[in-house]
Amino acid sequence: MPRRHDRRRRFQDALCILKVMRTLAILALVGITAVPVLGAAPTTCGSADEYGAALCAYQRRQFADAERAFRAIAAAGAEDPKTVRAHYFLARTLMKTGRYEEASATLIRIYALDKPFYDAWACDFLLGECRRALGKQ
Repeated sequence: MPRRHDRRRRFQDALCILKVMRTLAILALVGITAVPVLGAAPTTCGSADEYGAALCAYQRRQFADAERAFRAIAAAGAEDPKTVRAHYFLARTLMKTGRYEEASATLIRIYALDKPFYDAWACDFLLGECRRALGKQ
């Protein structure tokens, strides 16, 4: 006749096995349902235009190249939606490199260029983040 301690130990082992089986079943279900969702992240790499190349550099965290390219597009001042977006990603690039004062000035420039874009792309939030990083709040 098994002792009480042995029965308790077997019960604990059985619970442990059930927990492992439950976890494996959940992981299997998640894996099955996640397969169609997985895929390559959207990218602009391979794009022929300057803006696409600049955005590709930003996505690859090549911030010096991205900054140079976004500055060139912004300086050209063309009447193109990509010009305002170049200002936006220039500000984001400056934030990524810790240059919050320059990023703030760029975000304020976006406000002057295109207020609806400033509002739609949450530039006010980014300006607040810059000010907070600079200790101005």
